[in-house]
Amino acid sequence: MEIELLKIIGLGMPTVFIFMVIYVHLLLGVSRMFAGIVKFILGMMLYIAFSVVIVSPVTYLIRINQPAIQESNYTFLAVLLSYLIIITPAIYYLIKVKKKELQRAGYFLSLK
Repeated sequence: MEIELLKIIGLGMPTVFIFMVIYVHLLLGVSRMFAGIVKFILGMMLYIAFSVVIVSPVTYLIRINQPAIQESNYTFLAVLLSYLIIITPAIYYLIKVKKKELQRAGYFLSLK
C-alpha cells in the first residue's frame, strides 16, 4: 500500500501543481479581458472545473484503498496525509506566490 501511495503522490503532486498554475493564469486572463458579471461568471466556471481537479486525488485515494480504510485508521490517516502532500505545493503557490496578484485582479479580499 505504501509504495502505491508514493506512486500516486509522485504523479499527483506535479499534476495538481500544473493545474493550479493553469487555473491562476486563466483567472488573471479573465480579469484582464472582462469585468463585472461576466468576469464573475467565468471565474465561477473556472472554479467549478478546478474544484474537480482538487478533489479528484482524494476521491481516487479513498476509492482504491476503500477496504483497507475500513479495516484500519492507519490507512485512513495515510490516505489523508498523502492528499495533503499532493496539494501542498499548489496551495503554497496560490497563497504565497500569486495571492497579491489575484487580489489586484479582484478575486481575493484583503483581510487588513
